[in-house]
Amino acid sequence: MAQLTRNELDRLTAFFAERIGTPCESGEEAGHIEPLCRQVRHAVTGIDAYLEAVETRSPAAAHLHGTALDLWQGLERLADAWAGIPVPQPAPGAAVPAGA
Repeated sequence: MAQLTRNELDRLTAFFAERIGTPCESGEEAGHIEPLCRQVRHAVTGIDAYLEAVETRSPAAAHLHGTALDLWQGLERLADAWAGIPVPQPAPGAAVPAGA
């Protein structure tokens, strides 16, 4: 298992963004976030909250650790399952999302 760090969270976030896309959080498409995208986003948000608490030396870090670790392990299991699957490529002529 990788260390629960900001760099590793960024690595996992990039991995999932490549495979399932970055969820649209505002605008017309915001309500159409696929369930997996939503679950990954919530897990990343929970882990980020824990890391923020650690970085600011908040007493809340101790209370968030168990939840963050569970979320982290779930994301790693999912990433491991997808590790050998090629990254989907857009169809010829398809619009490429901004930032891709």
